[in-house]
Amino acid sequence: YAQYIYFHIRWIVREFIGAKEEEENEDDNDSDSDSDSTTASATSMMFIRDFDRDGIRNQHQQQQDRRQQQQQDRQRLSLAKYEDPEKHLFYANFQNGLAATPYAILVDEDEKSVVIAVRGTLSLEDWVIDLQYVPQPLDKVGELCGFDGKGHHCHKGVLTRCKWMYNDIKKRRVLKNLYSSGSSYEEYDLVVVGHSLGGGCAQVLSLMLRPSFPSLRCYAFEPPGCIFDDVLSEDCNEWITSIVRHEDLVPRVTQPNLESLRDEFFDVVARIKVPKIKAFHDVRSPCPESNLGTRNAAILCPKGEIDRDTVFYQKIQKFRNERAAKNLTGDVSVKLYIPGQIIHLVDTLGDETKYVPYWASRYEFNQVILSKRMLPDHSMPPLVGILQKLNLDDVHEVRTWHVDNKDAEDEDVEVFIFIPFSNPQGKIPLCLILFAIVATILSISSGQGCQYVSRSTVLSYTDGISNPGNGLSAGLWSYNLKRCIDAESCNTTDPIDLEDSSYCQAYGRLFNTIDVHWTFARVAGTISVLLGCISIGIISTATCTKFRKRTWLVLVTLLLLATLCQGLQFLFLKSDLCNEWTNPETSEVVTSECSLSIGGNCAIAATIFWFAIAVGCSHMARTATH
Repeated sequence: YAQYIYFHIRWIVREFIGAKEEEENEDDNDSDSDSDSTTASATSMMFIRDFDRDGIRNQHQQQQDRRQQQQQDRQRLSLAKYEDPEKHLFYANFQNGLAATPYAILVDEDEKSVVIAVRGTLSLEDWVIDLQYVPQPLDKVGELCGFDGKGHHCHKGVLTRCKWMYNDIKKRRVLKNLYSSGSSYEEYDLVVVGHSLGGGCAQVLSLMLRPSFPSLRCYAFEPPGCIFDDVLSEDCNEWITSIVRHEDLVPRVTQPNLESLRDEFFDVVARIKVPKIKAFHDVRSPCPESNLGTRNAAILCPKGEIDRDTVFYQKIQKFRNERAAKNLTGDVSVKLYIPGQIIHLVDTLGDETKYVPYWASRYEFNQVILSKRMLPDHSMPPLVGILQKLNLDDVHEVRTWHVDNKDAEDEDVEVFIFIPFSNPQGKIPLCLILFAIVATILSISSGQGCQYVSRSTVLSYTDGISNPGNGLSAGLWSYNLKRCIDAESCNTTDPIDLEDSSYCQAYGRLFNTIDVHWTFARVAGTISVLLGCISIGIISTATCTKFRKRTWLVLVTLLLLATLCQGLQFLFLKSDLCNEWTNPETSEVVTSECSLSIGGNCAIAATIFWFAIAVGCSHMARTATH
């Protein structure tokens, strides 16, 4: 305020000096006196005064030139770089606060309109304004703006924003310059638009500007549901059009609707006849319409059987009575509605592919619809695409609608919703996941270890002499040599005196020939692990959403393949490593015998687990509805 007063006084001084200078110039022109009679001291004082006056005048002229240049630059700003050269931006405010509102004033030469566009909710301050939905009288605002506001009410937060915008528009003189005499936009229509909170601000701002612009039009996209009182909302039908998309939450957020939702919630809580934690876990899982009545009957008691003697219910009743008494007094008792004519875009097929517009009554939005679409339906980009596809000149006059589809049948539609750890199909998928994890660990252990089989050998030389060979533990990818337990009294041919060494060694030159059985065992073991990991991922999803029958059948197929591949891993016993083969370097004939070791036993267990999981998935497929 001090800064404002300072600059205001400085402007008055400059104007006064400029006017004084003009009077003196006129006196000098009319006077015939000789300037030579002026004294030296008077001349010096006049020089000083003229010097100061010229400096102030030049500074004032520079500011005026700069102001005119800014105005010309603003008028030349177009939206050509946005591929729309016929639309020009004349003013934009980006300041955002509890009162300040981001908005812009543009000119659309194609439609011959001046457009005021107001931004919707984006910041924390905008949320604060949204929550100030109590009614506010319009008496004083009506007197200042030129409309009859006596007895009418408005959304308090939106009215605060619109007062600021109204004053800012007047201060910037944007509309005054656009509609001034001789302006090329003098005959253009004025249109006010906005989305969400911006739509509510557009509706109130249009009411304030309409006395000055009688032909004004307002289009509010998905505005709040509590802007004007009933009578004023009806009076705005002439110039306000509101557009609501399907189950959008924001046009249904009013104080009566929220209080009704609160009371319904308390009623449901009071009707719960099972422990609250059980009810909480039960409602987390999706439920089809066919089972909804049965589930509610198991959790809730009938409304007429609510125990009204509990402390909880008595506190609820006391709270309701206090709120009801408060709502009947003062301005709070006034109900606010969506103003103007309302176009309701109804998704007739439920898949967002076909919308039917019809003229709706403001009383139709008298309850909050809790659905998974109540927030996505408020998004602006999809709404633009919907409106571009619709022919709004053909809006239905009916108050109700139905789907005209001859193939449609009255049948229960299964709802598939993704809720983490909701277990919509019970605890069986959790057990299947645990079994699959165990089977995968066993499969990896059997294939990657070096103790799949325990191998004993007999060496037959070319001269007919035979000696027992060193024993070893062999795996699919590495082996483990035996070592003596007691080096002093060790019989290398007796398995009792031998133990496995502490490390695994990759196959080298000694086993450089890998036959078909060995290769097939390696490939089968790898495939079984991959199929197991895929199955774990799919079954984990079953704890979050409900699977159809074909999904379970796909899982059964994958798990049976994993079982088959795990069993084919035993072809390793048919390889040369576990049978008779010839050493290519010494021509020795090696006769080998293999018995399953730790890795082989893990492979047997993994095979059993994979098959058990396949049986469990088959059971889930049989119980699935479709």
